[in-house]
Amino acid sequence: MRKAWCGLARHVSECRARYRCDSMVRRTTARWPVISPRRVALQIGCTEQGGGMEHGKHEADRLALIRSLDLLALQGTPDLDRITQLAAQTLRAPMALITVIEEFEQRFISTAGTDLKATEREISVCAVAIEHDGVFEVEDLSADARFSGFRTVTEDGMRFYAGAPLSLSTGVKVGTLCVVGFEPRRLNATERATLRMFGDLAMNQIQLLRLVGRRDPVTGLPNRQQLSADLATLRLEDRLSERQLVLVDVLGAEASGRLDQALGPGPAESMARQLGYRIVDLLPAGTTLYQVGELRFAFHLDEYAGDGLPTLLSAIRKRVIAPVNTYGLDVSASFHAGIAPFGGEDFEDAMRRAVTALHGAVEHGMAWRHYDHARDLELRRQHMLALQVDAALRDNAFHLVYQPRLDIASGQVLSVEALLRWNHPELGPIAPGEFLPVIERTTLMPRVTQWVIQHALRQIAQWDAAGRQIDLSINLSGADLEEGRIAERAYALSEQYNVEPGRIEFEITEGQWLQGESAISQLRTLRTLGFSLALDDFGSGYSNFAYLNALPATTIKIDRSLIDGMEADGRRARLVRTLVKLVSELGLRVVGEGVETDAQLELLRRWHCHEAQGYLISRPCSAEELQAFLLGVQAVAAGAP
Repeated sequence: MRKAWCGLARHVSECRARYRCDSMVRRTTARWPVISPRRVALQIGCTEQGGGMEHGKHEADRLALIRSLDLLALQGTPDLDRITQLAAQTLRAPMALITVIEEFEQRFISTAGTDLKATEREISVCAVAIEHDGVFEVEDLSADARFSGFRTVTEDGMRFYAGAPLSLSTGVKVGTLCVVGFEPRRLNATERATLRMFGDLAMNQIQLLRLVGRRDPVTGLPNRQQLSADLATLRLEDRLSERQLVLVDVLGAEASGRLDQALGPGPAESMARQLGYRIVDLLPAGTTLYQVGELRFAFHLDEYAGDGLPTLLSAIRKRVIAPVNTYGLDVSASFHAGIAPFGGEDFEDAMRRAVTALHGAVEHGMAWRHYDHARDLELRRQHMLALQVDAALRDNAFHLVYQPRLDIASGQVLSVEALLRWNHPELGPIAPGEFLPVIERTTLMPRVTQWVIQHALRQIAQWDAAGRQIDLSINLSGADLEEGRIAERAYALSEQYNVEPGRIEFEITEGQWLQGESAISQLRTLRTLGFSLALDDFGSGYSNFAYLNALPATTIKIDRSLIDGMEADGRRARLVRTLVKLVSELGLRVVGEGVETDAQLELLRRWHCHEAQGYLISRPCSAEELQAFLLGVQAVAAGAP
């Protein structure tokens, strides 16, 4: 079989014997151009060069549909290969191909007579064929001005072409089933009908294959890929205006994980089936339910007038939270929904906005929540900041400020807390309450913490050289401890800058991450190496006393929420006094945070609290400003006027 399109020469006798060619077919060695997958332009020359196609919105939609259907994944499918082989044999053609016309390339998902996978679209006859409704046929390509200059014609000897467009049910043409020959030829009416039949057969098989893998194997519901394809179809039909995309979670990831751990995947799968059917029963006629996660469903519908959507969601919630009997157990599901408008934009972006709304519902304890553009902008800003952390480290956009801690008994400042600040080149100063949670959710957190430790210890060394000895506290996150190397790195930096570990205190806050063995191990190693540990924000959570017993802490910092207003709140004052007494009796130092009034400081002094920190003492300041502040504190403590 002659494989002209893959550059292999074949003798005329081989081609004639296989396909009963009645005339001489010259031997050729195909020299195909190197595929350029990202060309700046098609360079087709409009219809004059045979590559003219719809442009603008419809072409973009056609290309998006090809991507959503993932047609290229069908390359090498035996069922399609049998169709092309049968087409070549039946129509007595050296080659038959099933093509998909992309933006810059023509891709072959099935071939007979060649093993070529793709060519540039600018030399594609199929790109013209899909502009026609029926069979597109060219008796002699060398005599047709649209194609005579193609290298496939001038160098490889292609002469005859006939292609049937592959049309989806929406009428969108994604490619062709074509046959190619090396001598001029014209199909008769029967052959043209046969080619159309093969094209329809190929398209039916493609649509069938794409449906395989578009159903959830557990529930049988259409899945995320099918939702994407259906929305793409609606977009092509201009039927997406004023639609709502709704995501429904019926069991949180944590609860689902516990169920899987206790009983295996069976109960969760049973819940998915039963709850899916409950939701289907309540949806309006013609509305499809999709399963887009293990226990996450989706549907889309026209925007309801008045209270229609809330009424529907209320009914669904009532059915979903009713107990589900699975494997002999009555299990209660949860219900949270996110609603986002969808007017034809990118499917992934629509899903992202619906997920944003869903997470908002979970965070705020709501049954459902509509997409909030302002919140979305905030989340996107956070994502943008996360992407720029690496550049901020590289370009020195971070800097440290220092907030003093006052030793109440002596009136001296014996230590300061190093605090990270970010001066963004475009956004200006960014509040630490905004960017620190973002960094903590990335893998860059340990690098940022190392940067803080390094620059803070360098500053201590400079103060030591100037005769000003002062201790330092530095905040650690869960990511720092879970990464498992913070103790090693901190000790190496303390040696590099000749700072005794005992002068460095690491602050941690309570959280689920503190229950991990890696985190506890790192904390114990830090203490073994001589570093001090402070439990920050004490009193703001629910498990602090358990942490006191489990963690090798040396200092407790009472949260500002307890200090605030305690001078006017007798109950709060008694609570803080009791905490100071209890923690002191455990042999730990106590720091009162958020001290802003003289009355608060006086109460802490009366209760023998060791240190105070807050705006009353000093706001966070630069290293230079701190020097001047310390001189002032020293003068006051010495009784200078």
